[in-house]
Amino acid sequence: MNRFPLSFSSLRARWRAGLPLRYTMMVVVVVGVTLPALLLLTLEQELAEKSQKALLAQSETALMKIGSVSIAEPMWVVDRVALDAAAVRLLESPQVVAVRIEDGLANTPELERVRPDYGKTLATETAAGSLTRRTQTVVRSGEVLGTLVVWFDATYGQGLLQARRSQMLSLVALQVLAILAVLMPVLVSRVLRPIERLKEQASALLDHGQDSTVDRARFVWRRQDELGLLGRHLGRVQEELRTLFGQLGTKNAQLQQMAFYDQLTGLPNRALFIDLVQREMLQAHRSQQQFGIFFIDLDRFKAVNDSMGHAAGDELLIEVARRLRDTLREVDVVCRQSGDEFLVMVSDIDHWESLGEMAERILRVVEEPVQLANTTVRVSASIGIALFPEDAQDFETLVKHADIAVYQAKTLGRARYSFFHSELNFRLQASLELEQQLAHAIAHGELVLHYQPQVDAMTGRLVAVEALVRWQHPTRGLLLPGQFIGLAEESGKIAEMGVWTLREACRQLADWKARGIHVGNMAVNVSALEFRDHRLLDSLQAALAASGIAPNELEIEITESVLMAETETSQRIIERLRQLGVGIAIDDFGTGYSSLAYLKRLRPNQLKIDRSFVNDADVDSDSRAIVRGVVGLANALGLNVVAEGVETVEQQAFLRESGCHTLQGYYIARPLAVDALEVWMAARHNKETA
Repeated sequence: MNRFPLSFSSLRARWRAGLPLRYTMMVVVVVGVTLPALLLLTLEQELAEKSQKALLAQSETALMKIGSVSIAEPMWVVDRVALDAAAVRLLESPQVVAVRIEDGLANTPELERVRPDYGKTLATETAAGSLTRRTQTVVRSGEVLGTLVVWFDATYGQGLLQARRSQMLSLVALQVLAILAVLMPVLVSRVLRPIERLKEQASALLDHGQDSTVDRARFVWRRQDELGLLGRHLGRVQEELRTLFGQLGTKNAQLQQMAFYDQLTGLPNRALFIDLVQREMLQAHRSQQQFGIFFIDLDRFKAVNDSMGHAAGDELLIEVARRLRDTLREVDVVCRQSGDEFLVMVSDIDHWESLGEMAERILRVVEEPVQLANTTVRVSASIGIALFPEDAQDFETLVKHADIAVYQAKTLGRARYSFFHSELNFRLQASLELEQQLAHAIAHGELVLHYQPQVDAMTGRLVAVEALVRWQHPTRGLLLPGQFIGLAEESGKIAEMGVWTLREACRQLADWKARGIHVGNMAVNVSALEFRDHRLLDSLQAALAASGIAPNELEIEITESVLMAETETSQRIIERLRQLGVGIAIDDFGTGYSSLAYLKRLRPNQLKIDRSFVNDADVDSDSRAIVRGVVGLANALGLNVVAEGVETVEQQAFLRESGCHTLQGYYIARPLAVDALEVWMAARHNKETA
């Protein structure tokens, strides 16, 4: 019982997978021939059955009429012998199974005759549908004599229909076989064999693609039908492929070059370098040796690329690559990783000091001048060195550690090399952890502002306070800006910190004003990254609007080096600040570039003399001269001068004598929290009124 479902499932799976073309065509032809014949046979059988049923019904009606006429006379004269003979004659019809004559006038018993060979019950078979019961009233001269009841065989004629069906099936089978006998040879000769030949021709194309050195046979097609046309097209494709494979064979070496070598410098690329380093790792493991990885990053390459163009930058990279090849040994491998970064695998080293000697040679040859577009340029390199297997035992970690060493070399001043040590990695991880903590601090209110007073040099009156950010670290305590500002600039958090500082400083000034506490103006430092950010003006306006203070009560402090870096951009930003009414101060004045022309163009509100000049003013004549010069220049330009870092009474006296307008420093007051500053102000007020 389970064989058929399994066979059907396997057949269905085979059909889904795809039958061969010859079988598919055979199935299509057989189905195409057989299906219409079977449909026609079914239709013919239905029509024949309907016709036969109609004829049988007419025959039964005729027999009933003939029977009623034949028994009318015997029933009139009450001749039971004649009635019995008439019933027997009706039974002679093959359709009739039984006859019953019911006399309606005489009190004679009814006459019933059943075919001798029929042994079933009439009532049961009639109910089952095997017999059809018909009744006919017997009438003579308008008078009803009785009733004629006849049982007909309902299955009469089914044998004829079955015989006819068998004959038609035989005819259909012969027809299908005849058609297949004619169509299949034509199909095989005109379709299947040409398709097999096309298949062989296509296979020859694939084989040719796999082995272009083998000369494959050429197929010649003389047929003019569609298959012949397709064959000739394949032949032309085969010829074209022969040509293309020949060309591809000559270019294979070029493709290998492109896949494993840098197109600009001709050095191995990262993919080939990884493979070579991994092989060297296996060899070093077996022989218990070590080798080094150099991570070389060119210094000042971006300046050359930006100022002289990418073509000059490419020439510089080509020259550096040539120098590296000439400097390194044959056993060493140098690759260009990306941009201005190179990797070097130094093999067969006796001790780690030899890596330092090789790094020194590389630094010297890179620093030699390069002639680019009639201009001599100089670049340097920072090199990070990692050792296998001491620093790492896989390629990615080894390069990562060499990169960390490069960062250390750049931190130490560039143009040098640095070895990777575990403490470097620890310091990097600590820096990353502190960066995450700084983001949390900005978002969760761990930053606070301290305020350092600025007083009038002559009267000592409080004229302004400078807002200085502090970090109230949950475990390390209060951190000063020098411990996290650089990290904020590197991580991009300085903009968020600047927005918070502006908003908080303006809010605190508004709070003091609301409570009647006069602190003068509010000075806020702005870093270089904040100053160049287009969102600075939006942050300023938002802070002023939220606090309600006047723009002239806020002062932005910017270092001299920031203004000199991009004078046109600085000019536009300062003009916008001036339009807003915000004051501008140049912080650390005198420590930047020696050009004073920007003062005329930018016109800040005040200059802040750097503390380095103030600290030496009481002992160094040069510092005293610089302070007096700055004050004189500021007075000539109508600018206010603030002296930072005032720590002694002697410095205060000298600055007053020099004409400095405002003083700020530890001698006046340290940066104080809000409560401490208010206490300081109250004590100073009491002292002045005492």
